[in-house]
This record gives sequence, C-alpha cells and structure tokens, in this order.
Amino acid sequence: MAVIVHRCTCAHLDNAHAPAPDKDGNRRCHMAGCRCLDSQPGAPEVIPTWSSPVAATGPTLPNLDIVPPGTVDGPGIRRACDCEDCQALYRTETAPAGVA
Repeated sequence: MAVIVHRCTCAHLDNAHAPAPDKDGNRRCHMAGCRCLDSQPGAPEVIPTWSSPVAATGPTLPNLDIVPPGTVDGPGIRRACDCEDCQALYRTETAPAGVA
C-alpha cells in the first residue's frame, strides 16, 4: 500500500518523531543519530510501499493502494495522519479518473 506522510525538515517521515511533545513542546526524532530537535512537517506526500507476491525473497513490487488517513498500524506506520491536508490528498489520489 502507499501511505500519505509528512516529512520533517530533517527529511525523516513524521512517524519517526515522538507521538507526543516533550515538556518543552518539541517532538524528538526517534532516528538514531538524528540531530533534529523539532518536527516541522511539510505538505503531505504519497510514498509507495512494497510487497513480494511470490515469497519473502522474491521480487518486490509497488503496492499503490493508498492507506486511508487515520488508519491505525497500516504497513508499519503506527497511525496514518488524518489532518485535513492528508484527507484532501487522499480524496484527490483516489478519485475516479476525470473527477476532481
């Protein structure tokens, strides 16, 4: 499945940051060695996920079905963001051809 995510100014995905702010209001990055102290999420974007329909060691293929905003523990994302921007991007990406 594809997932709608935000990236921090450090380029990590939003789920790499603590789910709740520390006492100083910052959301610390979970990535080892990251010096990012605060997440400043950018606009949402769709990123693909991959699967192997044959076997764990078989070829990987993109799975382009998009995880709906707010989904809990989609493909290892904990909880997909459900902000209005993510919902709008989801509607745009999943609209039938020719429908705006």
